[in-house]
Amino acid sequence: MMFRFLYCVLFISSIKTCPLKTVDIQSGCYCGIEIDGSNYINCQPYSIEKIPEFTRSYIHDKLNLSNNYIEYLTNTSFHQLKVQRIYLEKNPIKFIDKEAFNTNILHYLEELYIDSKGNGSLEFLCYGTWKKLRILKLSRFNFNQYQHCFDRLNRLEKLIIQHSQIDIIPYHIYQLPFLYELSLVNNDIEYFNFDDQYLSYSSSIRILNLTLNQLQTVPNDLNIRLPHLITLDLSNNLIESLPSINEITKLHINLSFNLINYFEVNHNLHFIDLSFNPICTMEQTTDVSNIVMNHLIYLHCDCRLAFFLKKNLIDLSEYVGDSQPFGNQTMCASPQMFKGQYLKDLTYEQLITTCSSELPANCKEVTNFEEIQQYVRNLIETIETNVIETEEKVDTSTQSKLKLENSDTDN
Repeated sequence: MMFRFLYCVLFISSIKTCPLKTVDIQSGCYCGIEIDGSNYINCQPYSIEKIPEFTRSYIHDKLNLSNNYIEYLTNTSFHQLKVQRIYLEKNPIKFIDKEAFNTNILHYLEELYIDSKGNGSLEFLCYGTWKKLRILKLSRFNFNQYQHCFDRLNRLEKLIIQHSQIDIIPYHIYQLPFLYELSLVNNDIEYFNFDDQYLSYSSSIRILNLTLNQLQTVPNDLNIRLPHLITLDLSNNLIESLPSINEITKLHINLSFNLINYFEVNHNLHFIDLSFNPICTMEQTTDVSNIVMNHLIYLHCDCRLAFFLKKNLIDLSEYVGDSQPFGNQTMCASPQMFKGQYLKDLTYEQLITTCSSELPANCKEVTNFEEIQQYVRNLIETIETNVIETEEKVDTSTQSKLKLENSDTDN
């Protein structure tokens, strides 16, 4: 009962402060207050074709206009509105007036999420004083023009760019003083470059997200150009080999869902996630404690892998298990005798005594295979020698026992 009373009070309060000229809870736009006290303006999905009209109002936390049919933003679209977050995603916006946000709204706006129908202009960023904007998400915009407009967003902390043509990080973006996260997701980026003409080492970017692109490599001096970088997401790209990124700083690098089928690491300081890659063979390395390889299903499981495990795991006495760096979903694809089996269910002895002379077509031979073969031969010889010596000792012991028994009988 108390909850219903409180809800009614909040609802009545929201109506009194609602800036909408027309309120339609069933099929249009309306105001509301969350349980935590935050107030919002919301328009039902697929209900409007233009920005609703507003009157003078109190400050609202959120304006949600996403999933509608809005095509135009005019210079009066946000007139008299006071709101901290605007959501304009998944609208077929064809045109944004350059003065659309050059209103009193910029005194309050902290977050903006906006899509264009395609190749949208960024000119609207050049007008007004964006003194509070912290988060900006742009989808389907043209970054070949008006890049300098980002200079005005000097309080920006997080920038998300999706489904846009951007092949280079312009100086106007990476020099933003408070920008800690730059996300360039799903932009079909093939080559990742910096604007060297104005290269500055003062970038504050800590998180760089490049997932869902067409990258095959990245600059090896990436963390020199971005000296504060901590997290680099390169997942879901076309990378075929481990990037050689300078180790001047330690990075968390996500390389999952790429095309890496072989890797070699010597003295790696970075934390690297290689999960969901078609990894087949691995070179011996000095340390894999900072490498994760979960959900590998293309492994060639024989003496090559056993030798890798011997050099990088401590306990090989029983089953390999889900020890670092492999998770318990890692599966063997070859040779035929182990195909479809989980690595965790195999023993080191099973692997080391299986040495395929040929590899599947998608696998690359390890550089020390001859050394591995010799190691296996020596191991087998040692085992055979030990078996023979043991059998001889057993025979000697048996014969001695028989002689002793015969001696006792004679007496």
